[in-house]
Amino acid sequence: MPGHADYEKMREALRRRYMAESLDVNVGERDGPTTLTGGVDHLALICSDIAATIEFYTEVLKMPLTRIVPNRDEPTSTHIFLDMGGGNRLAFFDFPKHGTNTTVRGVGGMHHIALKATLERYQSVIESLRSHDIEHSIHDGKEHSSVYFRDPDDILLEVTTNR
Repeated sequence: MPGHADYEKMREALRRRYMAESLDVNVGERDGPTTLTGGVDHLALICSDIAATIEFYTEVLKMPLTRIVPNRDEPTSTHIFLDMGGGNRLAFFDFPKHGTNTTVRGVGGMHHIALKATLERYQSVIESLRSHDIEHSIHDGKEHSSVYFRDPDDILLEVTTNR
């Protein structure tokens, strides 16, 4: 079984082969070749209760609901879009015919969504989580701080800010 040193060697090989010259750059801050895409249009996730999802994201995170349409592939499914700032949208589908089984973390699955905020808005997120009695954990670093919490379907969310 590979040890810690083996994994670090593999990571270093990947850094040398694929990373830009500066190994620690923020997205959008490096010079060099441009990607073939223009960023995120929307992330599309699945929820168990469309109303509870809308309430959580509009009330707790103040994301405006911008669109509600039927799912093109499944007429009983609703597709919603929320404005998460920065020209990016967060979308959800519900699939009422398929029940409310949750996914299990694994290959092809999502670990968490990390959203960025100014320091002032980051503090507002923490205040909103507290006022809605939502369990959260705060991780303060020298350069960045993050708060982690879960939505009604147990999706892990992070809001991060530069200090």
